[in-house]
Amino acid sequence: MTDLSDPAVGVVADLVRILTAMREPVRALFEPTKRVFVPFLLGAALIAAFLWLLRLRRRVPLLAFLFPRAIWLHRSALLDYRLMFARAVLHAALLGPFVVTATGVAVFVGGRLRATFGPGLAWDVGRGTVFAIFSVLAFLGDDFARYVVHMLAHRVPALWELHKVHHSAEVMTPFTVYRAHPIESLLMRSGAAIGVGVIAGFMSYGFRGPISGWQILGVDAIGLAWNAAGSNLRHSHVWLSYGRILEHVFISPAQHQIHHSDQPRHFHRNFGSTLAIWDWIGRSLYVTRGRERLRFGLPPEEQNHGPTVLSAWFAPLAAIGWRRKPTA
Repeated sequence: MTDLSDPAVGVVADLVRILTAMREPVRALFEPTKRVFVPFLLGAALIAAFLWLLRLRRRVPLLAFLFPRAIWLHRSALLDYRLMFARAVLHAALLGPFVVTATGVAVFVGGRLRATFGPGLAWDVGRGTVFAIFSVLAFLGDDFARYVVHMLAHRVPALWELHKVHHSAEVMTPFTVYRAHPIESLLMRSGAAIGVGVIAGFMSYGFRGPISGWQILGVDAIGLAWNAAGSNLRHSHVWLSYGRILEHVFISPAQHQIHHSDQPRHFHRNFGSTLAIWDWIGRSLYVTRGRERLRFGLPPEEQNHGPTVLSAWFAPLAAIGWRRKPTA
């Protein structure tokens, strides 16, 4: 029988956990809950191929358009790939226990409501109605929470130092979604969980029976549909605008690329993840008016880390400390 108190057993368990985490970026390609799920990537590639057919088929070969070497093998993209694996290991080894979960938030909110107002209302409106209501409200709660965290990451100086890691990308591929400081990732995941958890808590108080939404392949149906519709083009070189009217409702890939631009007129615009209405209300919306030539990255005076994983992790923390250092 294994002695669980043996330090060697703990070391082996930690090693197994870390090795398992190193497989996470590869497993993400085959999990519908991840943005880089292979069918989502293929969907984005098909949309990009259609745009190529309309615009560039006589000038650029298709594969050269989809996979330009200068982008996919750029030093910035190579850092994205390294950060993708390093973040998975760090999360498994250290940060996992600190993530707020939607279930935990829902239990807390539902419990507080019952303690304050008494037993739940237990409305019985049918499972289909509950699915529909929760699917829509959870989507809105998640999206609004992501908007708030993202907006704060630009407007709170300490959080901006962390968020610079993402904005330092000089080129973008779908894997740039993993280019984020670990603490920022923790905050974003926790913020989204709070957004969904609060909705679930209120619904568990108001409606009878288990609370859940529409799912496809075990994944939230609305989120799956959005990812399948080409959301991976947000982090890419492929320009796709939805037009002036729709870009007041949904954030297009072009609008998110504008968000990454190094031009001052584009700074701190389009914080939304899926919906543009939050930016419209908050007056941070930038609607495209035709193709714009963009460069990505940060101005030299804003850069706070070098092209290595350790620098991307620790230099922003040092920059936060420097900001707080009293001046003479």
